[in-house]
Amino acid sequence: MATSDLLEYVAPSDLLEYMVTSDLLEYMATFDLLEYMATSDLLEYNDFMRLPIGIQDFTHLREEKYLYIDKTMHMMPLLQGGRFFFARPRRFGKSLFLSTFKAAFSGRKDLFAGLWLEDQFDFAPRPVIRLDFSALDYLERSLEMSILEDLRRIAQDYGFELEQNTAKSAFEELIRALSGTVKVVILIDEYDKPITDYLLEPVKRTEHQAVLKSVYGVLKPLDAHIHLVFLTGVSKIGKLSLFSDLNNLQDISLNQKYVQVCGYSRSEIETHLTSWLEAIAVVLNISLPELWEAITFWYNGYSWDGIHKMFCPFSFLLFLENQEFRSFWYETGTPTFLVELVKNAQFNAMQFESIALDEMTISSTNVENLEPISLMFQTGYLTMIGKTRTTLGTRYQLSYPNEEVRQAFSKSLLLEYSQGKSYMGSFSLELQDALLALDWVTFFEVSNKVLAGIPYEIFPKKEAYVHSLMHLMLISTGFQTQSQVQTSLGRMDTLTTTFDYSIIFEFKTAGTAQQAIEQIDSSRYADSLSKPVIKVGVLFDLEQKQISDWAIG
Repeated sequence: MATSDLLEYVAPSDLLEYMVTSDLLEYMATFDLLEYMATSDLLEYNDFMRLPIGIQDFTHLREEKYLYIDKTMHMMPLLQGGRFFFARPRRFGKSLFLSTFKAAFSGRKDLFAGLWLEDQFDFAPRPVIRLDFSALDYLERSLEMSILEDLRRIAQDYGFELEQNTAKSAFEELIRALSGTVKVVILIDEYDKPITDYLLEPVKRTEHQAVLKSVYGVLKPLDAHIHLVFLTGVSKIGKLSLFSDLNNLQDISLNQKYVQVCGYSRSEIETHLTSWLEAIAVVLNISLPELWEAITFWYNGYSWDGIHKMFCPFSFLLFLENQEFRSFWYETGTPTFLVELVKNAQFNAMQFESIALDEMTISSTNVENLEPISLMFQTGYLTMIGKTRTTLGTRYQLSYPNEEVRQAFSKSLLLEYSQGKSYMGSFSLELQDALLALDWVTFFEVSNKVLAGIPYEIFPKKEAYVHSLMHLMLISTGFQTQSQVQTSLGRMDTLTTTFDYSIIFEFKTAGTAQQAIEQIDSSRYADSLSKPVIKVGVLFDLEQKQISDWAIG
């Protein structure tokens, strides 16, 4: 790319005066822009401040001049005091939000210079007790002892020693000691982690529930000593059993006022990170609108009201750093128990594209009888795409938030169905290559290899089941795939869109593959599609557990 073309992209940013230097031109010539952006010379330019990847401490972030997207306007109603519960998926900035609370109540007004809260809050110091269950070592020792040691550490930070020897009594002692002249602030991060870490181990889980219930039970009797309680976690599992005595705890997870507390909105990204995107568009040799379309498809879509859509901050920042589209959020932890739960419940994978839940199910907290769809929503594998209020109650419509989650979860589910067969890791690329080359012999050979990997004992002899498996396989290719697509004359089984073609699949378990092609023609499924259409008829042999015939039209 010519230097003049590159200057067009970069000119809107504050880097213009640097463009004439030989060092920068050298970096531009190799497209290695991001490394240069991180150098100290450019740190003074806000557009290219260092990315806060993995940084969850507000004080460290502000003192070291990392990029901070201002969320402090959402804090003001909460700073006035109360008892709040807030759930969000992992890697969404919950810990950073709690750390911001701590800085505000520690009187660190200097850290809020230039932020919304700077002139809105008095920053009068209050004692803060912050418990972070993600940082406690309860794998090697008891949860009781881990909490007790953390409480003793907090007391030492305030200059005294705790005398009590149980977590419950030490927590009560700490609250009373710190609330001598002013009420305390209690921040609890990842409240549910000691439970969710042991969902499949009922004995250990029950032990942890008992410890947590006793500790949290201290809060209500000491209500007069407490200004604010703010708890965060990934799920609502066990919430009722742990906080049954704390009946004034307000759940703001789906409250309209707080749906943008965590995550990045498009407008926030445009305000703070446009210059990064302009540079990456150059690196990837695409236009800025094309880049926006791609990052929205991959990383946007999380919503807790069906209206406001948020980017996962962790994935988005790693995309900026790596300049490639990957499942960054999913790579940080494979939800083995969740995938197993979905498989055992025998859900049709196509249901996850659009599924309706009522108020009670979406907020399910029963740790003894886990509801898979509710858990998928609470942990971020499904999100809200619509909400309808009626006199009969509220109905929520859920779907995958974005392509990052859709692809990764589909691959994990197929791997679970195949019981971890080693070849499953490469099938998606083989199917992708076959679709790009329109190599149908290879496509169906690979498809049958995947079907053969599903054990007979978990392979229902139903068309919906094999259709579901094909849906998962096609999603795993990365091409946009929809199933049960409604048209004016019928419903397509599956539509996959590649760079050049719209491919209509019609699946049958009786008759012939050619009859499936004839159904596509008679239903005029292709009429509404803009790209050239390829029609694919597929016949399943349920007894042999394979595709026995196929036809292309």
